Amino acid sequence: MDYEGQKLSEILFYYIIILFGVIGWIYGYFLQDFTYVFYSWGVGVGISILLCVPDWPIYNKHPVKWLESIPDRSQGESKKSK
Repeated sequence: MDYEGQKLSEILFYYIIILFGVIGWIYGYFLQDFTYVFYSWGVGVGISILLCVPDWPIYNKHPVKWLESIPDRSQGESKKSK
């Protein structure tokens, strides 16, 4: 997962949790039963875990370009001294 993918995953996680929490709170308020808030929130957590935790290809669209490795100094010095 690249940095842009991490940002997208975190934003999705927050919005899913908030959306399901608000829907559960409204539904629970009208039914006068607070347990629906927890049920809805739990479903939101489950969906967000399924969408945000695995390394889906949607999160790898901006791969990080790493620098080429630098040869180790101690290996170069030991070759010169021999």
